[in-house]
Amino acid sequence: MTLSQLELPASLNYVGLFLTLECNLSCSYCINDPEQSGQRSVLFPIKVKKQRNSLTPEEWVVALNRIPFREDLPITLQGGEPMLYWKKKGLGVILSDTTHYFDLLTNFALKPEVFVSHLNGQQEKLKRNAPYPSIRVSYHADEMNRTWQGKGFSELVERCASLSNFGFRVSPNKAESDVGIYMVAHPQNHVTDEMKEAYDGRVPFETKEFLGVEDGKLHGHYLYPFSTDLISSNIHPHTLRCECRTTELLLDPLGFVWGCHYYLYQSWVEGGPVRQFEVLEVHGFRFSEFGEKIFADHKLVPVGHILDPEFTMKDLEAFHACEQYGRCIGCDTKIKNNRFQSYYDHGIPHTSVQIRNIEMPESLYEKIENLEQARQFFKTEAS
Repeated sequence: MTLSQLELPASLNYVGLFLTLECNLSCSYCINDPEQSGQRSVLFPIKVKKQRNSLTPEEWVVALNRIPFREDLPITLQGGEPMLYWKKKGLGVILSDTTHYFDLLTNFALKPEVFVSHLNGQQEKLKRNAPYPSIRVSYHADEMNRTWQGKGFSELVERCASLSNFGFRVSPNKAESDVGIYMVAHPQNHVTDEMKEAYDGRVPFETKEFLGVEDGKLHGHYLYPFSTDLISSNIHPHTLRCECRTTELLLDPLGFVWGCHYYLYQSWVEGGPVRQFEVLEVHGFRFSEFGEKIFADHKLVPVGHILDPEFTMKDLEAFHACEQYGRCIGCDTKIKNNRFQSYYDHGIPHTSVQIRNIEMPESLYEKIENLEQARQFFKTEAS
């Protein structure tokens, strides 16, 4: 099957492909968890034996070949743990039969020699000229120390460093390295002297901003007030209505296209759209024609399906009504830089989603910092 190529808008900032939401770790903090409730091992009840919970590698090849090759816009493979996809062998097929460069977010679940063997000799697809590593390895102290007998960080450094034996660049300078280690700066995570000694002069290591509520304090910087903590901080008894659209192309394991990370994650917390997928597959994946009926009884509805012959990027440009404002995932509404360096170079804040017409109760106005700036996102009588 061959599908027409998509026309990517110049503003598209990110292509994220969640190959699987299964993971070999059960971390107390996980970005996949909409509630940050520390239940990773039981959060995603997606192992339904008689139903598929992912596209096949061959289907992903068809889907990804719809996306025009752009050297400055890699497809980011993530999860869960993407190296577990398709019995740990699916990634090689995807790399072999597509033309794209890929970034990979992984916890290095496989030993280096096994990891490389599953790439089918396609190491070049995970190597590109960029200011940061294309293979970004996450460090999870408790789970990795449990798995590797108290030597979690040192084992991770050794695994990353050993990729130099398999054709990858490994350098302490992140702009010159294909691999780097990242740790979320959660209040319970600390960079120790032993960690510094382990990575110094060998592989890049950075901490990433923690996004969420811990001990009653909100961490992170967000463009839209209360977007992530309206409920978790007991600011208001229920979520709010708004209109929202994404600046990213987010694909779940079954190929559904989602408008934000909350909708994607929460749909899989509730079991995943596996039954809807079965029906859609019978109809040739024509979501634009049958999607409304298939998802008629669901609050969490995807924007489209990547194998729908009629899917276009214009489907992402329209603002969609949402009733979940206040449960947004931090990475969607945090103020950050985009791939055009908009924030660092021009002072223009970027967020992964654009939100308007928030039905913000006036009773909350006194709690909002920079209220006058925030008013532009609120619903008014005129709108």
